[in-house]
Amino acid sequence: MSVLKFISVNKFTGNYLPFILFALLALPWDTLAVDKTFIHLKKNNVKIVLADNEAAPIKMALEALLKDFQKVMDTTPMVVNAIDNNLTFTQIIVINRSSELLKIPVNSKNPDGFESHRVYADLSANKIYLEGFDLRGTIFAIYTFSEKILGVPPLHAWSSWIPVKKEQILVPSDLDLYFHSPQVRFRALLPGDQDFFNPWRKYSKENENIWLETALRLKLNTVETYSTILPNYKLTDYAYLINRYGLVITSHHTSGLNTSFGTWDDYWQKVRKREAPKLLLTNESAIKEFFRYNAETVKRSGIENLWTIAFRGKVDQPFWSVFEDAPNNDKERAEVINKMLQIQLDIIKEVTGNASPYARITFYDEIASLMAVGHLKPPEGENMIWTYVAARRDPYPFDDLVNFNPKKPVKMGYYMNFGFASTGAHVAPAEGPWKMEFNYRYINNKSPLYFSVVNVGNIREFVLELSANAKMLWDYDTYDTDKFMLDYCTQYYGAKYAKQVAQLYKDFYNAYWQPTATEFEGMERQFTFQDLRYARAFDHIYDLFYSAKEEINMNPLHKIGYESVPGRTFRIDLAYNKSNNQVDALLYGMNLAIPKFESVAARSTELMFQLDADKQTFFNDNLRIYSYYMTYLSKTLYHFVDAYKNQAKPDALIKNLELAQTNAIQAKKYLYEGQHGIFSTWYSNAEPLTRTFQLDSLIEKINVLKQHASKAR
Repeated sequence: MSVLKFISVNKFTGNYLPFILFALLALPWDTLAVDKTFIHLKKNNVKIVLADNEAAPIKMALEALLKDFQKVMDTTPMVVNAIDNNLTFTQIIVINRSSELLKIPVNSKNPDGFESHRVYADLSANKIYLEGFDLRGTIFAIYTFSEKILGVPPLHAWSSWIPVKKEQILVPSDLDLYFHSPQVRFRALLPGDQDFFNPWRKYSKENENIWLETALRLKLNTVETYSTILPNYKLTDYAYLINRYGLVITSHHTSGLNTSFGTWDDYWQKVRKREAPKLLLTNESAIKEFFRYNAETVKRSGIENLWTIAFRGKVDQPFWSVFEDAPNNDKERAEVINKMLQIQLDIIKEVTGNASPYARITFYDEIASLMAVGHLKPPEGENMIWTYVAARRDPYPFDDLVNFNPKKPVKMGYYMNFGFASTGAHVAPAEGPWKMEFNYRYINNKSPLYFSVVNVGNIREFVLELSANAKMLWDYDTYDTDKFMLDYCTQYYGAKYAKQVAQLYKDFYNAYWQPTATEFEGMERQFTFQDLRYARAFDHIYDLFYSAKEEINMNPLHKIGYESVPGRTFRIDLAYNKSNNQVDALLYGMNLAIPKFESVAARSTELMFQLDADKQTFFNDNLRIYSYYMTYLSKTLYHFVDAYKNQAKPDALIKNLELAQTNAIQAKKYLYEGQHGIFSTWYSNAEPLTRTFQLDSLIEKINVLKQHASKAR
């Protein structure tokens, strides 16, 4: 018991001095010198030491640290370029071992591998060291200090975090936080379909940059991009911005050598000043010239690039959709891809002068299918990363991964969608960190994972899953989702209610309708009816409303040519849902989901007002409004489908359409509670993206159906 605590609990009436003296004599001397067991970070009494010539990304991280000091302590520490022995100021010394610009003695606990880092105190010298093995290790050390000592959480920009103001911070003299190298070498995020994110980024310079800072605070190190190649051997500003933060760039599965055939015409017209030749496989020399220009552009830029080789169309489509002379059978198509992948890899080797460059291929959609049946023969090698993809529309290990032979001389990669435009989660999270852990443990058990990328859509909706993924990729051995959830909820919502909040998150994910039984052994919630499956159901049924001349189509969710794999869009198993048709299955599914979402919503409302005031906004944004949104969206779909089923009954038809519209308006109302502060136009300023969810459009469509029903009555 400390002296101060002893005094505070032994204040008897009258003279209590003897008790104090007894306590002082009874305690060891080092306990009496309590102020000497801490380094004192005092306002206006801190210096940060960073070498003048240190790399720009480290200086950017330091700028963020200075802002963190300002938020927490209302002070901006002085930055100097040399260590001194003046004990008056507490010195925070930033050491990048790889640059050797500032040198301190080496000891057994120095960071000793890529991205490893250490934050530790030296009481006798009144110094705190933020030490990294290399550039990113140093950046991670800076952000570790900010989180663990200043108390700035990695998601501060997304969580409406309010700093606790401090005049002084006591840093334990035995502080020594050591982080070994991460278990996964490349840990990437992909901002996917960006209908909310793009307008938000353009709103301010802070918005444009903060998400990259967040990636580094979470200790991710790579960003996957779409096409970044421009004429005149230039890259997009987006690519240079990512590079300035010290993050690796890799390109999307549509974009071999950092671009797709969507830039084919621009290359010929703006670089070669001639009309673009046709996209024909017989124009192989022109294709090679295009490839070489793209590779040379990346090389000249000097960015840190993880190469992607790919042979697909102009957008997210197979190459045979744009090449007029493409073969018609799978085996020959795969042979074309095999050849083009090898050509790209050979060009990378020539341009870089590296006989064994890191390069990756992503087995997505048609590529995965060709791989699964054995037609695709991608390049192999010690630095070749085969990136498998969680099955399209539902994240679980696909057949090509299941069939993988771990004796192959390649490195492993994995791509998983937390958000997926057209039929996945978009407005509200749906997959969850437990499903993420299952997927990643499965692939890592096949062969140690070397590369990972997660599609996080507009980012804000998936910060929980992203945080869990970053934690797991750094250290598989210690990661456990239940423990992570408790830590996450403690950090963002407080220790008192952390267990209750963690349970609410789990109940929210479990509230989603599962339209068919799990097929993958050991996996929970394999198939989930996410918000964009709702959107597509609305689309399909709306197109058939009032079209029946005699009998209503009770299986309206199939369109000819819409699905490359029949049934994959909705995954509805009629027998599993005790139904004879899709309409009744949808009604059955919504009857299951609605009370579950309602329960989470009601309990979230009750709990929110028990949280500390500064924790309530993020709780509302990241859990409560999603539970209400999905409650009312489920009710909207239920009544919309019931209206469709009862078209021949005017009273039931109109009543259900009115209820559908009322619930859609309520869904929007709750969603828009998330518009505040820097997110004040997050939904209302969204770019139109037909593959996602347009609530206003849905409300208007229901209104059109109501007007038609009223006239026909």
